[in-house]
Amino acid sequence: MKHNPRLAGLLSLLFPGLGQVYIGKRTLGAALMLAFIIIGNLNVIWLSVYAGLQTEITFFSHTFPRLLHYIFASYGVVFWIWQVFDVYRLAKQNNFRQEDV
Repeated sequence: MKHNPRLAGLLSLLFPGLGQVYIGKRTLGAALMLAFIIIGNLNVIWLSVYAGLQTEITFFSHTFPRLLHYIFASYGVVFWIWQVFDVYRLAKQNNFRQEDV
């Protein structure tokens, strides 16, 4: 069964891993969904808990948690974009293999 690579990419853009499930890579899709949920929640928990426990305004109580938050968020965005392009590539690759059969 051929899959539309653009639709797979759009589904992954809406929620990471959804495009992988659409093209039949269910295990990979589930792993990406789980990773996205865990990493996103850890980022929010890290910033709110760590910053909320600090009482003094110093580098380690104010700037450091925000810096780590921005770094984690940047990795999240890079991960999201990567998996959109990856599912597009996988869908085209699967379609090409099916044409050979």
